[in-house]
Amino acid sequence: MTSLTECIEKLGCLDETERAYAAEDLGYLNVPEAVPHLLERLPRESSMAVREAIFQALTRMDGEPAIEGSVHLLNSDDPQIRNQAVVVLRGKVPRSIPFLNAVMRDGNKDLRKLVLDALGGVQTDDAREIYTAALSDPDQNVVITAVENLGRIRAKEFRTRIEGLLQADSHPMLTGACLEALVGIGEASSLDAIRRILPDLEALPDFLLAACLKAIGALGTAREFAEVGNLLLVRGHHLRPAMLNALKAIYSRCPSAGPDKKLLSALRALIENGDPPLCRYQAVQTLGLWADHEDVSAFLVSCLSSGERLVRLAAAESLCRTEQPGLKSVLAARAFDESDEEVLQALGC
Repeated sequence: MTSLTECIEKLGCLDETERAYAAEDLGYLNVPEAVPHLLERLPRESSMAVREAIFQALTRMDGEPAIEGSVHLLNSDDPQIRNQAVVVLRGKVPRSIPFLNAVMRDGNKDLRKLVLDALGGVQTDDAREIYTAALSDPDQNVVITAVENLGRIRAKEFRTRIEGLLQADSHPMLTGACLEALVGIGEASSLDAIRRILPDLEALPDFLLAACLKAIGALGTAREFAEVGNLLLVRGHHLRPAMLNALKAIYSRCPSAGPDKKLLSALRALIENGDPPLCRYQAVQTLGLWADHEDVSAFLVSCLSSGERLVRLAAAESLCRTEQPGLKSVLAARAFDESDEEVLQALGC
């Protein structure tokens, strides 16, 4: 095996390949004495391949010096070095938690944000102190990042704290992050906190309405089903896919949530009025939830002759899920006039 001294010497040689191999060998040697030399080389290194080898070496090393060195790199003026240091530290959780805790206590807002980036997507109970501090951080970006992380790992123990961040005067970005996190955590009771500050869906700006519709789709009941159905009549077409997704999601949990005549009429209008094809496909799918109703199935049969293939596809898929007598023969007859392979496959059930 190459000695520590040889690797350190080669780390400063002119040949890029030799430097990369030297960094790789230092990682395999896995000795604390190698860390200062890797860190000293990094800001002077122009080769991306060698830089990558240095970070791989730091990742491979087990001891605390590699963690401390990577924490120190968070102060670098080079964004690539900072980002790579975050990746190294993330791979060393939970051993890196005490060091990240110290940065969270003493670092500036940028460093505190990087600490949370290093924890992104990582499940660990040891980070509770960091997240507790982050949710009360004076910098909004730090708070938002903490909320996003907690939603990603479905941290139920922080649910009430996140709900408490939902305030009428909260920044829209924070409100959106809280909505997304509460969807990830998935507690139905969170919907009460959401509707407390967002009671009127019609009045919401598009950004918040889209996030709120996702939360309602995940957590809502028959009451919200009717409310979202009414939105189809009053809000812009670009949000209709989000509304339709919410309706289908609620129905999957609450099949008793039934449509009124206004909703059925609105869905038919979306299918017939020239909305974008994907939106029309979703509208047919939504209408197909009630394909066992005779008037709905009759309309879906008429959709099999639509000039838009996605409308025909969704209608065929919906009708194939029903048990009404005679529909199989209708679908088979329609297949003689259909040329699209995907629609033909759906017609064959």
